[in-house]
Amino acid sequence: MRRTKIIATVGPAVASAEGIDKLVAAGIDVARLNFSHGTHNTHRQFAEWVRAASDAHGRPVALLQDIQGPKLRVGTFPGGSITLAPDSVVSLVPDRIEGSAAIIPVDYEYLLDDIDDGHEILLDDGLIRLLVEAVETDSLRARVMLGGELSDHKGVAFPDSMLRVPAVTDKDRSDLEFGRELGVDFVAASFVRRADDIDEVRSLVVENTPIIAKIELASAYANLDEILATAQGAMVARGDLGVQMPLQKIPLVQADILERTNEAGVLSITATEMLDSMTSSPRPTRAEVTDVANAVMSGTDAVMLSGETAVGKYPARTVEYMDRICREVETAGVRVSVDFLESHRTFSSATAKAAVEAAVNLDLGTIAAFTESGATARLLSKYRPPASIIAFTAEPDTYRRMALYWGVTPQMQERRDSTDLMLAAAEKFLEKSGLCEVGEGLVMVAGTPPNIQASTNLMKLHIIGERNRAPLPRS
Repeated sequence: MRRTKIIATVGPAVASAEGIDKLVAAGIDVARLNFSHGTHNTHRQFAEWVRAASDAHGRPVALLQDIQGPKLRVGTFPGGSITLAPDSVVSLVPDRIEGSAAIIPVDYEYLLDDIDDGHEILLDDGLIRLLVEAVETDSLRARVMLGGELSDHKGVAFPDSMLRVPAVTDKDRSDLEFGRELGVDFVAASFVRRADDIDEVRSLVVENTPIIAKIELASAYANLDEILATAQGAMVARGDLGVQMPLQKIPLVQADILERTNEAGVLSITATEMLDSMTSSPRPTRAEVTDVANAVMSGTDAVMLSGETAVGKYPARTVEYMDRICREVETAGVRVSVDFLESHRTFSSATAKAAVEAAVNLDLGTIAAFTESGATARLLSKYRPPASIIAFTAEPDTYRRMALYWGVTPQMQERRDSTDLMLAAAEKFLEKSGLCEVGEGLVMVAGTPPNIQASTNLMKLHIIGERNRAPLPRS
């Protein structure tokens, strides 16, 4: 069983029921709907295909809605692009005009107010770099430090500047309303800067929908602890983060984000260019394999594919490679050690940690968890047990969301009137499915009373087949 989960972005390369079915068969756990591209109709169709493939394969595949956020872009140019020569001087204007090699329009109304002399401007994911030399009456005068070709609508970033951009744009509001209609399982919030941005997104989604904060701005990294206290997860979005920070710092920043996210007890995702060469090549580079391996060994809950599956030539093959890499690395065990998670309802956290320690000390291969919201399974997952976690729930939303939890295999179970009946039904399933054998020990974890969102407060050491034993005669 692979413990690290795989997120795959859907797009034109898999735009059919067959294409999505192949992704699910290859092993994806979450399908990412990238709302920076596509229409509501195309996203609806992808969602329907994902739900159908999930049902056909008999396992949950969650839907992750990734909203675009307030990304700034340049305008248009004659012929679709211009070439900026090194050491040339250009003007940047906050106007919706057609640009030229001398004038670059930027869609930010406060351009002349928020950018100062000496600030750096990055274009096209940092491939072009400018340095502001003067703020003039109607423009910014900047020198080209690193030149190149600049096409229409490429992104623009101001890593040195404090910008007055909204956390949620009008487009995001429309997309989030549509996400409510689709019933997405997670929402990824782009370009967040502080905890308040997460709260604003949360106010626009279905109650209890987990929000994943994409850490792609230097300001978000600076405010990481407050963001982790509010969000249900963090994504190391290395593309834009690599524009905001020197590239050589990204590996250390990634390791730090993963460590702090796991210590906070929330979901951790590593993204961007993980197997990028497979967009056009049938196999990854050795460096990419090592990159994925390092993320797995650093304790990421999930690894994410973007263009590789959305527009690449080998989408299913890419997932298969990702699956193989994760499985191989996991045979060596994980290097993550999480201390007691005090912030997650101490009874629940203490019970989960005790269950994991019992499984380790007794060399038990299975932990059975019973959960309404998924919190029990997530806590067990965060303590990174070598045992498999089989998580039983009667809630369809929880069943799908647990697909993203490291080491967790979700399982639907009908509600039972008592804890004893609930445990007995799970035991019967584990035996019948071959996950456990008669006479095998396991740990069972639940909250009592059953069928409500109660704190996890019960740990039971159990032997498969115990329920069939005849009672001892009375003396």
